Amino acid sequence: MGIGSLAFLDLMSREAAAAGNPLRPAGAHLVPRARAVISLFMHGGPSQIDTFDPKPLLAKYTGQTLPASFANLNLEFTKTSTAKVLASKRTFRRCGKSGLEMSDIFEHLPTVADEMAVIRSCHHTEFNHAPALYLAHSGARLMGRPSLGSWAIYGLGSGSQNLPGYVVMRDGPLKGGPATYSNGFLPAVYSATELNLSGTPILYLNRPETVSGADQRRVLDFSQKLNHQYLAEQNDDSHLSARIAAYELAYRMQSAAPEAVDLNQEPASVKALYGLDNELTRSFGTQCLNARRLVERGVRFVQLYHGGGGDGWDTHGANDAKHLRNGKQIDKPIAGLITDLKARGLLDSTLILWGGEFGRTPTSEGSDGRDHSPYGYSVWMAGGGIKGGTVYGATDDFGFNALENPVQVRDLHATILHLLGLQHDKLTFYFQGLQQRLAQVDGESRVIKEILA
Repeated sequence: MGIGSLAFLDLMSREAAAAGNPLRPAGAHLVPRARAVISLFMHGGPSQIDTFDPKPLLAKYTGQTLPASFANLNLEFTKTSTAKVLASKRTFRRCGKSGLEMSDIFEHLPTVADEMAVIRSCHHTEFNHAPALYLAHSGARLMGRPSLGSWAIYGLGSGSQNLPGYVVMRDGPLKGGPATYSNGFLPAVYSATELNLSGTPILYLNRPETVSGADQRRVLDFSQKLNHQYLAEQNDDSHLSARIAAYELAYRMQSAAPEAVDLNQEPASVKALYGLDNELTRSFGTQCLNARRLVERGVRFVQLYHGGGGDGWDTHGANDAKHLRNGKQIDKPIAGLITDLKARGLLDSTLILWGGEFGRTPTSEGSDGRDHSPYGYSVWMAGGGIKGGTVYGATDDFGFNALENPVQVRDLHATILHLLGLQHDKLTFYFQGLQQRLAQVDGESRVIKEILA
């Protein structure tokens, strides 16, 4: 069948966990609040002060350097002494019954503001894209560690018999590459599967045109018979058990995967809810609608990317214009996703995460851009177990540093695992002489209980 096909089959064998794979932990440690996760990743780093963290004081200092008091903050950002303050051009308003504040780049998100918990005090120290991307996804600044999605299906498996447990959709190349959503040192059965939004949904899955369905079934039955005979002779072989499950899963996926992303099954009203009737919102809307269809069918972790293939949210120039463009592209699809999940009774069991690898400076780069800033930025969550209409933490008056209730990436990861029913200190995998875990790098982790319902 070819090395590519065999590799794919190995990647798809999450069911090995259910087949007695000793590498998999027992399952949930806690009563889960969420069954699935949809991660909405804004590639490039959206500006917190142009989206969810209003800073009116910036207008007073526009065109000036930051006050001398910043010299005592020991910032790693070396341009602080010369860069000029750049106030946001956006207008902020209070939304929903909770009064959650967001900027006017969002027209539809205000309708679901009471479902969202905004964390304004995220921070870390990785100034460049690649290490920040690895940190945001895997908890470590270097490539080679498992991503959050891989840890999730390692701990819980997939809820689908016919689809992979961890699916990735992206709109272009990422600065961190595929290593961003890698399985790292976890077995390959916990890798992500990339889903194409046009053409063949999953590469190497379709049966060759020269092979009939009946012939393929006969070959599979014969090989499975031999595999089971060998397995019985070996007493137990978890790798072979995984391969047996993988072959059957891949066979079932040949019909299940195309059906899962067949948006022709959706009525026009649902497509319009996600913005598929508008060229500006169609691309990300397609990702969001596919994400709903996948979690509906039991997929555990769906990772969506916006901003790949171009500058995306990496606004070193024309910050305002690009944020306005990006906001319009994601606004209606995300609001539609939350609205649709809630209407179908799926929002309470589906955790949604929004954010990027870092934020952006309150000072200008060039005349109208903003540089990277990991020292204080915003993310938000909604759905499975989250207390909607909540704001947690705060940056300083300029939106530069996390000041109140600072949140590390490891805390975000620990909170997500907690909502899935997993304790971050008990979800471990033995590698290189250590019991490795997701939320272990750079200190202890904590669950952000203040945003939990």
